[in-house]
Amino acid sequence: MDSLIESEQRAATKVRAREIFQGTEKQLYRHTDRMFAALMAAQWIAGVIAAVCISPRAWVGQESSIHIHVWAALLLGGVISGLPIVLALTYSGKALTRHVIAVGQMLTSALLIHLTGGRIETHFHVFGSLAFLAFYRDWRVLLTATIVVAADHLARGMFWPQSIFGVLTPSSWRWVEHAAWVLFEDVFLYLSIRQNLAEMHSGAERQAELEAVKDDPKARKQAIFKRNQAASALNFYRRERSRLQRGVNRADHAEQHRGRRHRDKVHRIKPHRHRAHHKQIGR
Repeated sequence: MDSLIESEQRAATKVRAREIFQGTEKQLYRHTDRMFAALMAAQWIAGVIAAVCISPRAWVGQESSIHIHVWAALLLGGVISGLPIVLALTYSGKALTRHVIAVGQMLTSALLIHLTGGRIETHFHVFGSLAFLAFYRDWRVLLTATIVVAADHLARGMFWPQSIFGVLTPSSWRWVEHAAWVLFEDVFLYLSIRQNLAEMHSGAERQAELEAVKDDPKARKQAIFKRNQAASALNFYRRERSRLQRGVNRADHAEQHRGRRHRDKVHRIKPHRHRAHHKQIGR
């Protein structure tokens, strides 16, 4: 009977731990969605400022007009950022929202790379974006972002290489090199995500066990007994360690004492042998 009750309690604790984990996960998704809503709005403004500073106007003879890059940053950047921002504010915590944000973030990187003429420094925005997307602790989001990056580098590398690489005739396999570096970062982010999820699971299990102990008097007594056992074992370990340390110290002290006695004996014998040697020479 007791074993049946304990098995039911363990099953209930597992269910509660799963509920706690899912609640923490959903809270994390919503918090990260709100973070990306602010981030994408800031990136949109930064893209417009960059376009205005880099190439504000275009000239055809003596006629001047606003450069196409400014319109691209303002209008295309608004479209790329607008949908993820709306979803992050209205459908926060949903899987669709996470993947749309991943696509929008990678397209924002592509737009910034285009606005700066394919500068290699702007490509680092891709790696920073992947690190931010890892806040979701969902490897599927990284997969979506990686596919978008690889497709963008492949397409623009074939049809508009100056926009992505800053040169007119790049190597036909250069996009593979860039995608490989993205995958390199993905590996480490995936390992980090797995470790963080394992810690979240452990935290949920501990919280569920504490709640079970709090609600069940018998479980509370068992927990107190186990805690006392652990404390007794720790005290016993500390006492044994102290006793062994004292034994080692006494052995070291005895060894040092024997060493001093031996040195003193050697010092007493040496002058006697020295005098005997001199007497023999004198004879």
